[in-house]
Amino acid sequence: MKAALIALALLLVALAASPARAQGPVVNESSAQGVFPDGITFTLDAESATGFDEIRLVYQIAPDGVRATTDPDCTGGTAVRCTYDLAAGNRTPLIPGAEVTYFWRVTIGGERTDTAAQVVVYEDTRFDWQQISDGNVTLWWYEGSEEDARAVLAAGREALDRISALLQTSVDFPVKIRYYGSAQEMQAAIISDNQEGVITLGEVVYSDTAMVSADSAPLDIARHEIAHIVIREALRGPFNVPDWLNEGTAVYAQTEPLSSQRQALDAAIETGQVFSVRSISSASAGALGSRVALFYAQSWSLVDFLIATYGEEDFAALFQAFDEGASIDGALEQVYGFNQDGLENAWREHVGLPPREAPTPDGDALQEPPTEADPTPDVSSDEADGGSGSSTVVVIAIVALMVVLAAGLVVRGVTIVRRRR
Repeated sequence: MKAALIALALLLVALAASPARAQGPVVNESSAQGVFPDGITFTLDAESATGFDEIRLVYQIAPDGVRATTDPDCTGGTAVRCTYDLAAGNRTPLIPGAEVTYFWRVTIGGERTDTAAQVVVYEDTRFDWQQISDGNVTLWWYEGSEEDARAVLAAGREALDRISALLQTSVDFPVKIRYYGSAQEMQAAIISDNQEGVITLGEVVYSDTAMVSADSAPLDIARHEIAHIVIREALRGPFNVPDWLNEGTAVYAQTEPLSSQRQALDAAIETGQVFSVRSISSASAGALGSRVALFYAQSWSLVDFLIATYGEEDFAALFQAFDEGASIDGALEQVYGFNQDGLENAWREHVGLPPREAPTPDGDALQEPPTEADPTPDVSSDEADGGSGSSTVVVIAIVALMVVLAAGLVVRGVTIVRRRR
């Protein structure tokens, strides 16, 4: 009995001498407020009797962003107020409808505690949005008639089904279309930095969201953008397709190329000043306004040639080859038996041009576009599909999400490949 009492006394002495366990934080407020078009402000008010070792904000932008951590600005000692401004922009593509999951990681006395996860939705609060759905496709709009909105929704639905069947893939997740009354009103909601003479009419940043404006051909713009979403789903791995195949397939999803694109291609064929296939493996071939229409038109013509000549099964097999990691030449040879130069000469023969005299090396200099005709004339009202005509040069700018996000990009969340029409 005496020994037991001594042991108990020693235990009490040891407990009294040991440091007290750090207590978790008392969270008085954890919130996030979107302020369109600037971004989202996160706020934490918390207390701890012993103070804080470290406080970090952890967030992830759905559906494509990787988890990111950052140091907020904090003031105070045992009672702190922390804020962090997640600014919208090219490095942080926050677009309307973006869902951001976040929590605070608090370290006190060497022990880490995560607050409960919360979700904030970043919205364009300038307009009173309405929404309609067809299956897994939902469209948001605020201007114009419901009939017009349903026409755009139907075009998106059609493209989703048609290009999914073409590429032998399926898109089962919810697909979103944000339909703006004008490109000018849409500008604040997208990430394109328009160049002179280039107006953004449609954009895909996230793998589930298409941005469409009503200015010109909104039905075909919707088809084009939805096609990019399907293309991304067909390439789930880390590999990509050449830009002529990506953009050419998206133009193929339209009912037809826009008239400015047709005119640019016809002029280039007439003068023999078409791009080489190798040069349009990168969209930089169409980076300038004078080249944009030809880049998209010739990309479409190559895709149309492959499908019309060799069939849809081989075209789907081409995407499968890229998905498995084949090079451009390797994928073409695997499916069609020719490389990029062989494709170019077969296509040139198809459109009435002689073979190129010598193969063009990878990374060859870009050819000059036609000078005999303006490849980007004014958009006429007859191609507006219910939108208004324009007296200025209108060219579509596209941003297509076509890369798998790198795990190391943890500060700003996503990386994109930019494509411009």
